[in-house]
Amino acid sequence: MSLVVLYDQGAVSPTDILRIGRARKIIVVLASSAHAQRMRPLFTESCSAVYDLADEDLLTRLRECRPDGIVTFSEAMLAVTSRLSAALRLRYHDANVVELLTSKDAQRRQLRSGGVDQTRSVMMSSADQWDAAVASVGLPAVVKPVQGVSSRNTVLVHDIEAGRARLGPLLSSEGQVLVEEYLRGVDVPGPLGDYVSVETVVQNEERHHLPVTGKLLLAPPFRECGQFWPARLDMATCDGVTELADRAVKTLGVSSGILHTEIKLTPAGPRIIEVNGRVGGYIPELVGRAAPIDLVEIGARIACGEQIAIPPIRLDRVLCQFNTPAPVRHGVVSAVCKGDVLTDVPGVVHYYSFAQSGMEVGGIRTHELDLVAIETADHESLVSVLNTIMDRITYRFEFDGEETVLSARELVYHTPTEGEIRGW
Repeated sequence: MSLVVLYDQGAVSPTDILRIGRARKIIVVLASSAHAQRMRPLFTESCSAVYDLADEDLLTRLRECRPDGIVTFSEAMLAVTSRLSAALRLRYHDANVVELLTSKDAQRRQLRSGGVDQTRSVMMSSADQWDAAVASVGLPAVVKPVQGVSSRNTVLVHDIEAGRARLGPLLSSEGQVLVEEYLRGVDVPGPLGDYVSVETVVQNEERHHLPVTGKLLLAPPFRECGQFWPARLDMATCDGVTELADRAVKTLGVSSGILHTEIKLTPAGPRIIEVNGRVGGYIPELVGRAAPIDLVEIGARIACGEQIAIPPIRLDRVLCQFNTPAPVRHGVVSAVCKGDVLTDVPGVVHYYSFAQSGMEVGGIRTHELDLVAIETADHESLVSVLNTIMDRITYRFEFDGEETVLSARELVYHTPTEGEIRGW
């Protein structure tokens, strides 16, 4: 059995992809990004074949491999995976479904027309549409790329003139943006967040939802800082969140694959933030610590047409992942945090460092410097651990020739200035 995996930076690491290669031949197709191309030696050493997306004869080469399935775990590769799947006659999201999963405008319109979520939104391609968009959506409003990942260039606008000033560089960078109603969340004590997510495994249009994932406080404006199982919700709220995710996935017409739905907890009930056409970032690690379930392997087997029985998940402790966010201000990492600063913290089970000295940082996007794996007996203990590690984790950055040491707490809670936002 063989599987085509289209790879670019995304929710699954190269080592995850190599792991699923133990049970089948893996044919990797690399994006042209610098990140994907750096992974070539690793894939070449262990995979059946490695091709470039830009290869003129790519389709011919893939047909010669006679693959049993095709999949991607990268948001940026969903559309091209769909096109290749059609040409190779393999199961995957069709073009219409991919449009609904990758275009935030198309998705919002579909969710409204299907009666799933009535969040107001307007697509803009020109700055002169701003006043009309605000009149339709209201303020505050969220402005985001129509197609984007990792909260890239996603900002909250409270003032019509401040928003007008931001639109120029944003439209220049993205081409089109979506202006949507801001969903006010319920009051949640930090460092926990006011939103959650649901992973959904779809097989032959049948939807299986994993337990609701709790989220940590967002670093302003909307940058993710981690997640935990189980969510700190009562059963009725969990059921409502899961039911909303189920309706959203059904309305978008997904018949196969793994999806990641983000949901805001508002005083009026749960509301859809967005549905993503792949597994959530770092979710496979979280699931793997809770149960003998490999979501990446499940994704591979579904792509190859297998029917998978997913065992029930019983959570007897709280599992968490904390990510230190990179600063919005443009600069360079000059010294990284050493994991030994956390070795005596009860509940910390592992520290994964992603940052290196000399690495460039900056911009409005989710950019994780590390991942701390945590296990505690309850949510109260989790909050205590998070408060401890946020003060212990520190990084040194160089900004405009001056060095600054920032703790994880400062990086999480720092609100970007207008100057930093305009400098994205």
